[in-house]
Amino acid sequence: MSLTDNVNDHFIVDPDDSEANGDEFEIIAEGLASTVSKTWASVDDGEPQLVVVKTSTTVKKWAKEPHDIIKECRVVKRLSHPNIISIIDSFLDRSQNTMNIWMPYIPYSLSSLLDSARFVPQVKDTSTQVEAHPSSFLHLTRSLMIQIIHAVTYLHAQDIAHRDLKPANVLLTSSGRVTLIDFGIAWDGSKDNVDGDLWPEGRDSKYFEVSTGPYRAPELLFGTRSYDACAIDLWSLGAMFAEFFTSLVPVASSPTTDDFISLSFLTSPASSNSSSSALNPLTRYTRSSLFDASRGEIGLAWSIFKILGTPREPANEQEEAKSWAWAGFKNLPDAQKVEFNRVDGVALDEQVLPNLPTTGADYPDDADAVMDLIRNLLRYPPERRLKAKDIQQHPFFSSGEWLVPEDLTLDVNPGKASSGVEVNAARGTLGDLLVQTLGFA
Repeated sequence: MSLTDNVNDHFIVDPDDSEANGDEFEIIAEGLASTVSKTWASVDDGEPQLVVVKTSTTVKKWAKEPHDIIKECRVVKRLSHPNIISIIDSFLDRSQNTMNIWMPYIPYSLSSLLDSARFVPQVKDTSTQVEAHPSSFLHLTRSLMIQIIHAVTYLHAQDIAHRDLKPANVLLTSSGRVTLIDFGIAWDGSKDNVDGDLWPEGRDSKYFEVSTGPYRAPELLFGTRSYDACAIDLWSLGAMFAEFFTSLVPVASSPTTDDFISLSFLTSPASSNSSSSALNPLTRYTRSSLFDASRGEIGLAWSIFKILGTPREPANEQEEAKSWAWAGFKNLPDAQKVEFNRVDGVALDEQVLPNLPTTGADYPDDADAVMDLIRNLLRYPPERRLKAKDIQQHPFFSSGEWLVPEDLTLDVNPGKASSGVEVNAARGTLGDLLVQTLGFA
């Protein structure tokens, strides 16, 4: 099977070509909005390679609001960044009322890394055979996050917000290069209400049904349609970054009250059970999210409030520094429809983030830097969230070291970047470290 150019500058599939290893499309993801398949294909008469095809309807009554594959294709095609997915080509199938987007196949995801029992800074259960490497954990964390931040900085400079940042939408190549995918609900501030968009949006008429579960910013939970779309990404970045340091829980185990934050409005803020990080290499694990979205929007709001505090108006300058301070919260359309118990929140320490790096001679301030960065991203007032362009100057990155994939050049402080792991030369490149941590080497 091969992809060849036709007169309309689209790629088409030739099922009679026997160059590839097969002519079947394998569905790898299927949802209400789209289907993603992978297949072998030749591009521009090159060697056969794995590609993915994203297919979605172009008919409004069949589309999942506000997903729009035509808008997604338009947005991604005008972007050019090594950490953002590229489009090989697209094809508008008018007979089927669908659009197909052809993209490179990328083998790993941040979700799979976060769920890996090897990806922890220390092992608390000495009976396990899994070996933890604190320096490797921090190298990987910084190396991947700095690339995500670099991509988001680029997007925001183009007045584009992703609006669905989450580990599943961060793919990783074998070299350790980050690739952001799935721009189906992206906000394109440079082009309001483009003719042909399935779900037109204006600056004061945005959809609040965006972002996913525990990565949703709190303003989206209270019905606002006039919000800073880039600030939505910043909150999602904070929730995603926090997940590097949350606990691993066995997939097969029954949930306990310590595995999630209880919905009960009268319970005190729950703490994570550090014993859930005890690792058995034969057991599958999943990484806990900082916030719990399993019980709907009200439950998600309460789980956020229990950690940061119930939002309310600050009375003075001292209260403005509190994590619960949110001037104007009551002005959100649905803010007064539910009355929550008032709590002040908890410290973002090892009780909430059991995989925080331990203080040591090599990395004395890492835990404090992690907590500070999370706090600066997970701020209630959207305008107070640390901007993407400023994150790479935060002490967590400016005082630490990260690894750059061999096939990538980052425009960041070169004094902290390296293409190899100095701490243990045997671990090699970022790609080597990633594959080892995923358990494939």
